[in-house]
Amino acid sequence: MKLKFTKTTITSCLIAFVLASCSQQFTVSINNQAVFDPNGRLIAGQLADANLQGCVNLAMQQQGLQNAALLTVLSCANSEITDLGNIGQLAQLRFLDLGNNNISNITPLEELTQLGGLNLMNNVITDISVLLGIPSLVSVSLLGNNQIPCAPLQVLEEKLGENLNRPESCQN
Repeated sequence: MKLKFTKTTITSCLIAFVLASCSQQFTVSINNQAVFDPNGRLIAGQLADANLQGCVNLAMQQQGLQNAALLTVLSCANSEITDLGNIGQLAQLRFLDLGNNNISNITPLEELTQLGGLNLMNNVITDISVLLGIPSLVSVSLLGNNQIPCAPLQVLEEKLGENLNRPESCQN
């Protein structure tokens, strides 16, 4: 007996084999940043910056959280983040590390009213007035943001005392 297979038959068999072998659930990541999770834990497209989104997704995966709003600690240093738009949905954050990025506008941080510790070292920040409105803030690092005027830093230092790391351009 001789069997005859057409291209269509072989293609159909290969597709069926691939689909059957994909029955296990895997989280897909690129450059250690989770981009797909079959359990639906990753928030998609809700943050303005894709690099911040990837950092949040990875933190959720590592911390075993089902909801990004439950994050209390987030470390996104060296992540090429430029935009903090929609970060307010992470309202439970107590500590946020955004050091060594390219952030200039920190206004969206005003929605993080539980934030106690903040690292903004080595960004391109010029206006820090929003930090005065975060009631729970007790520690901030602004080293490397040498375009911040010294007068607002003095006001922030009155609030934080020795827990403010000033840029070198405005050291006491």
